[in-house]
Order: sequence, then structure tokens, then C-alpha cells
Amino acid sequence: MPALVLALIAETALLAGVWWTNRRDARSEPTYQSLAITSEPVGATVVIDGIDRGRTPVTFALEGTSPSGASSILVRQGPSPVVSTTGVNDGALEITTEPAGLAVAVDGRPQGVSPLSINGLVPGTHEVAVTRGSSIVRRSVSVEAGVPTAVLISTPSGGITSGWLTVSGPVPVQITENGVLLGSSDAPRLLLPVGRHDLELSNETFGYRVRRTVQVASDRSAAIALETVNGTLSVNAQPWGEVWIDGKRIGETPIGNLTLPIGNHELIVRHPQLGERQLTVAIRTSAPARVGIDLRK
Repeated sequence: MPALVLALIAETALLAGVWWTNRRDARSEPTYQSLAITSEPVGATVVIDGIDRGRTPVTFALEGTSPSGASSILVRQGPSPVVSTTGVNDGALEITTEPAGLAVAVDGRPQGVSPLSINGLVPGTHEVAVTRGSSIVRRSVSVEAGVPTAVLISTPSGGITSGWLTVSGPVPVQITENGVLLGSSDAPRLLLPVGRHDLELSNETFGYRVRRTVQVASDRSAAIALETVNGTLSVNAQPWGEVWIDGKRIGETPIGNLTLPIGNHELIVRHPQLGERQLTVAIRTSAPARVGIDLRK
């Protein structure tokens, strides 16, 4: 399937589209054959890896195994700001091992020796294999677009220089360190190098973001317990209604500035003659949640 990337610069109304077209060879490995770039208005300058490749619309052949074979794609019109599609769809892995200097393969393809960074990965789950002597350690790693994922793999007889981290809290959070995604609290535990870690824990959906420092000890488990954070909810209904939240009766509308923990909550508004409405409401830290329902409709 072709991959589509769109970028828009509002100040200049320059809209650029980039289409990669691929096929599969005899080994079922994707080979990207051509690149088509369009823009509106037409006539924008196309620069790939620093080389002027003409004006839009333009199509030309490329060789490589992934769209990241071209490391930089820029589209610009006159003096307007540049629209860049570099790395929009790619994911990346930063792999370290204990000990270092071990052979690393991703999805069965050799990548070199650790530590190393691997770019141009399709978002999704990938298998990382590390070889030490006659033993092979495999890990399934989830890769996200535009976010580097750090992986630490310990091998037998390598000595123990890592420990575990568990994170619990009111909502699931992503765990990052120095801009690198380490994992999420959905995982039972994370393997981290021994030492001090300054972590950022966030959930963009609910506007939650905190920083915590943790000390990881060798072959031990450290824990971070995040405190509950509240938001507010206001509910109104026409002509009126009884309000139930998470199975608990709150009262009759109007309900104003009700304090609830952040996260998703089940809301039911009932009227004895007009029936009930049920919905899920997200409570955030950034702004109050407001629900208005007309039970007559």
C-alpha cells in the first residue's frame, strides 16, 4: 500500500503530498520503486538530500528498502518556510546490551553490534535478537512513529548491571527519559540500567504530566506510585435528569464543578418519562468537562 504524508504551513497555504509506491520481490521484502510529490499551488521546489529535484508535480524512481532511503525531503515555494517530510512515518530503536559489542538483528536482519541506533522502522512490533556465543536473547519491541524507543537487553553471563521499574497510577502513562521513550505503565515492569533516572510520565489524552526521579539498583525492582489527580465535571439536562457516575447516584441536574479523578467515567442521565442517556466522559486536568443533554430529542 502506498504511504501518504501531508504537511501544511498555514502562513503560506502550501500543501505538499508525498506518495511512496512499492512492490514485493521474491523474498516478500518491500522495495520502494518510485516517489511522487505534488503541491498546491503547483511549481514548488523539491529538494531531496540537498539536491534540487525540480518543481511539483514531479515523479522519479528511487532504490532502497524503506521510504527513509531518502533522508531529507523538502518542499518550498519562493521564500516561504520549508515543508519537511523527513521521518514523519518512521520509527527508531536505540539498542544497548549487557555486555556491549554484541551482534544485533531486527526482524531477522543483522544490524551491527551494540550499542547502536536503527532508524527507518515501520511503526509496530519488531523482534530484536541479540547473540552472545551460542545463546540468543529475543525481545518484542513496540515502535512508534517519530519517537525513538530505547531497548536494554541483558544476556547470560554478562553480569547484572540493570534493575526493574514498575509504575502505577490513576491513568496509563508513557515513560520517557531525555526525550527517549522507554515504555509505558501498561507493561508489568521495565528493565533499566542501574543508577539514577530522571523520568517524565505523561498521558496526553488526560493532560497529565509529571516528573519523577528514581534510583535503580542491580537486579532489584524500584516502584513509582503516582498520586490521584482530579478534574471537574458539569452536567446539565433538559428538562432535567438524575445523574449517575460510575454506578453512583450524584443528584439531579444541574450539576456544577463536580470533582472527579482524571480518566474516563461512565455517565448516565435519567428522566422518569423521557428515558436515559449513557455516555463516556473524559476528565482532564487541563480544562473542566461540560456535558449538556436534551432528553426531549
